[in-house]
Amino acid sequence: MLKVAKRLSILAIISGVGLNAATAENSFAQQAPTNKSVSGWYVTAGAGASWATPTKFTNSGAGTVPPGLPGAGTQYTFNQNGTFNLGGSVAIDAGVGYDFGNNIRSEVTYLFNNFSTNNASTSGSAAVVGVGNFNFNANASVSGSVNTNSVLASIYYDIPTKSKWVPYVGGGLGWSNVTISNVNVSYNVTAAGVNNTGVVNAQGGSASALGYQAKIGVSYLASKNTDVYLEGVYMGNTPVTIRGVNIGGLNDFGLKAGFRYRFGK
Repeated sequence: MLKVAKRLSILAIISGVGLNAATAENSFAQQAPTNKSVSGWYVTAGAGASWATPTKFTNSGAGTVPPGLPGAGTQYTFNQNGTFNLGGSVAIDAGVGYDFGNNIRSEVTYLFNNFSTNNASTSGSAAVVGVGNFNFNANASVSGSVNTNSVLASIYYDIPTKSKWVPYVGGGLGWSNVTISNVNVSYNVTAAGVNNTGVVNAQGGSASALGYQAKIGVSYLASKNTDVYLEGVYMGNTPVTIRGVNIGGLNDFGLKAGFRYRFGK
């Protein structure tokens, strides 16, 4: 009987240890975040940098031929097309989202980009009153800025991985406003074999367009309610016309880091 009692005691101790270990494991599993999608509202914010691709523009108009060129002081009309280049931009966004609980979520976000203007090149033709027609080429150094303010509705798919790391893809559409500040233009123009330089100040303006974006990124579930993420972004808008200048769509590629705070349980 004594041996049987000892064996039963040992079995009880082993069973108790196993039960406690299982309970601790289940408790940890409940506390540890996974990428299981949880429905509910969340807020999001991010910041980073963007780099724009060269942007095309065209315009036509009239003016007075500057000193040093054929027909100086007379009126002319012109048509031109060119390309301007932008520097890097600070990029920020903030918004609110809803997770549907099936790895699909949606967001409405405000996005801001601020690009510096660098240089431009252009070519075209001009008709000078009483002189004739000329072709011209010009290069310019431009100081100023181009801002975009956008509100986009986006949808995302979180790729299941059964871990804290959650890759995702998404995209969105919405409203975008393009604003060009007043700019100083130092130009070098060649017409009919004659070279001329000068400085002009051009007024800025703004216009609205259709904005769009695409994203690919990865989130890390830092806690039950908080995700941190790193993402690559492509953003653009449809062409706009500002003060008679037809500007092709601004397209940029960016890199952002940010967080999401979830209110769902």
